[in-house]
Amino acid sequence: MEGGDQEKWREEIRLRISQEAEGVRRSPPPCFRRFDAFGNPDHPSIFKRRHKTSDAAAVDATAAATSLSLPQLRSPSNPAAPPPPELGSSGAANRAPQAGCSAGGQLQATTDDVGTGRDIVVAAVGPYQHHRRTPPLITRANKCGIVMFLADRFGLDAADFLGWARNMDAQARCCYERDSFVLGPEEMAEMLLLDGCLLLFAVFLLSTNVCEGKRPAELARDKEHGKEFIYLSADISLHTKQTRLDLLMLDNQIPFFVLAELHQRLKGTLFHNINRSIQELALSCFDDIHPGGAQLASAANDQFPPKVHHLLHLFHWSRVPRGKHKVGVSSIVPKEPEPHLPCATELKESLTRLKKKATDKTSWCSLDISFQRDTLGMRAVMAIPPLCVHNYSDCVFRSLIAFEQNHLRCGLGATAYSICMARLLQSEADVKLLRKRGILMHTQKTDKEIVDFFRGLRDEYGDTCLPDDLLDLCKEVASHQQSRAARVVRRVGRQCFPRQTVTFFVIVGTIISIATLVNTIHSMYRYYHPFKGVNPS
Repeated sequence: MEGGDQEKWREEIRLRISQEAEGVRRSPPPCFRRFDAFGNPDHPSIFKRRHKTSDAAAVDATAAATSLSLPQLRSPSNPAAPPPPELGSSGAANRAPQAGCSAGGQLQATTDDVGTGRDIVVAAVGPYQHHRRTPPLITRANKCGIVMFLADRFGLDAADFLGWARNMDAQARCCYERDSFVLGPEEMAEMLLLDGCLLLFAVFLLSTNVCEGKRPAELARDKEHGKEFIYLSADISLHTKQTRLDLLMLDNQIPFFVLAELHQRLKGTLFHNINRSIQELALSCFDDIHPGGAQLASAANDQFPPKVHHLLHLFHWSRVPRGKHKVGVSSIVPKEPEPHLPCATELKESLTRLKKKATDKTSWCSLDISFQRDTLGMRAVMAIPPLCVHNYSDCVFRSLIAFEQNHLRCGLGATAYSICMARLLQSEADVKLLRKRGILMHTQKTDKEIVDFFRGLRDEYGDTCLPDDLLDLCKEVASHQQSRAARVVRRVGRQCFPRQTVTFFVIVGTIISIATLVNTIHSMYRYYHPFKGVNPS
């Protein structure tokens, strides 16, 4: 190759490499789209569920794939096995790619709805639920009935709202993960009308602020539309807990501004004499869902976020500490704080008192763990808010963590809390200690189930950005553990008081010895200094 041709070849290669690298250098990969939140104020906040595969599930999936990819052949030991499909025939082999019945396709179909968390039971909303294979209790026909009920009884102009939703198409799509669904503008507007009316109807039925005013009872007694109202509200009224949990699923959300627009249009009719904002009404729907905000009434009167993305965002805001566990660009590099956070029994041995956090109006948050040392550095207090673990707690925590992992602007309060609790509860003895302190209260879960519960949440935050507040907490605990005063106290306790029974008998023996010594000294003193008129003999 001559010199001119070689120079031209090198320049062509360099230019091609530069062009191919341009897109990769300036945009994050698909799995890291959430990093757009650092510089994009319109970062999406509603995402599809991501399948989390544990080690056991991976083994089962591999075995299932192997069994699917190796068909059974006829043999003397298995004469009933079906014959292998012929290539090019019109049988199942040709239909597999279309119906999703190939080895990989069937495995994917079985793992789409299984192992990704709780499935929708009552109310399915949003584009991700638009073409469900198994409809929930509230079908499309029920949604249409709710729209017509609001239009006929309370004057909702469905056509005008469709026009508004069509004009807000671009803004609504920005709330969802890019290229995650296929819906035309007209389909999107229709979906926002149906699902928005369903959510507003659910808020009307579930909100404690509405129920206190007896407004649903008035509609049920209405002579003209009472029976229709009872029929349309039956699924939600008979499955209130399941409905609340449905509304907290990350992939089961619509933009909150749709709900606010519908509330504004029906504020004087459906919500007549209910002087509450849509944020307060929506937040009060989840008053009995744990983790609970310890004074939601005072929280609701406080300033809400400048922009509420959806119902899960509002619920998350009410449960995490304000201004803490924020994530910046420096937090992208993964850090591992867990080795610096000992379990509950180890903290007790180092004179760290585990305290139930007060739930007054000034500290209403339910997911805020704090650590404080005394002036001498010998003792410390870790304040943990009380928690009641229910059967649905796994679903709620996974939704909160998934929202945080996909939308970093909201902070990582639930993630930080889950990491701390997973490290504090390493054994059943740790759970017993927190039960004794009143931190784990009124739960029907066994000690082992609670340990497994927090340990199982790790697959949601395994590779996460860790906020500086969490790292500072771990550093404070590690500093207390490694301080000279704490080490001396811990060494004395282990050597002199290795067991509680030994400690008890040592204390009792010391008290008896001191009492005997005092009695002896008193007897000797009175022998040589008797009372007047008393013969010492």
